[in-house]
This record gives sequence, structure tokens and C-alpha cells, in this order.
Amino acid sequence: MTEDLALLADAEGFIEADFIVSLLEAYGILYLVKRENPCAVNARYTIGPLAKHQIFVKAGDLEQAREILEAEPDPRDIPPG
Repeated sequence: MTEDLALLADAEGFIEADFIVSLLEAYGILYLVKRENPCAVNARYTIGPLAKHQIFVKAGDLEQAREILEAEPDPRDIPPG
């Protein structure tokens, strides 16, 4: 990615980050994920503030990426089955 990057979302953990990333992939939007704890061997087992993931997209894709996220239901808002 040679364009400037823009912060799309701060995810509270890997599940939320994976959800956002899967949506971006489905729409062909390139992204970069930055973990708060880059030294973690497996970030899936990190909890609390160190579990934070930042998801960046190209600045030119930011508006479309935001629209995609706003159109999808937040999985935390869906009551368990």
C-alpha cells in the first residue's frame, strides 16, 4: 500500500477484528491490522487493553469501508441463539 492509510476501526479483540477484516475482504478492500501487543506469540490469547487491534485502510477507501461497517449488524448486538 503506497497511499496514505486511515484508521477505520479500533477492535477490542481478535474476534471483532476478524469480523471487520472479513467484511473488508468480501468487498475487496485492502487493509492493515496493527496489534497493540506486537510481541504476543498468539494475539488470540491476549486480553484487556493489550488485545486492541487497529484496522487501517487506504485513505481513498475509508468512506466505502465505513459504509460497509455501518450497513452490517454489530455481532455484539445480536442476542444469543
